[in-house]
Amino acid sequence: MNKFKILLLMTLFALLSAFTFHKFYVGVFQIDYFKEKKAVQITARLFIDDLEKALYKKHNKHFYLTTKDEISDANSYIASYLSEKLKIKINNKFQTLQFLSKEQEDNIVICYLKIPCKDNIKILDIFNNVLSDIFDEQQNLVHLNINGNKKTILFTNTETNQKLKYK
Repeated sequence: MNKFKILLLMTLFALLSAFTFHKFYVGVFQIDYFKEKKAVQITARLFIDDLEKALYKKHNKHFYLTTKDEISDANSYIASYLSEKLKIKINNKFQTLQFLSKEQEDNIVICYLKIPCKDNIKILDIFNNVLSDIFDEQQNLVHLNINGNKKTILFTNTETNQKLKYK
């Protein structure tokens, strides 16, 4: 996908994320490797109502995310869902996502995750089908900054795996 299309998708997401109702389904993920912190940090930006629909479908209960009525263990359900739908292998080893926290920005929930990583990343495998179990049209943009190499990749309902090699 060329850079113009990616920039267009990001601009559309930013413009339309301010509205309560949306007619497109996109998640934006940022994955950064910080060698000095020995960690991979992940930020996931998802529409709150879409994540609630996914959690409801899986658990048959309402979560009321980011409201005063949010259920007390909502974060553990979100962590479990994201761990199931976002899988990362570093140097051919599956990693465990650590859910750190979440916050709300307009109608977006921002989830912060971390993977401890003491080894330099040479191979990064990503499986991402977050929300595509609910919406066939779901697209997930993943911005990567690994070893100083920046790249953006797109995951769809049919393109759920990407393998990247670094020097």
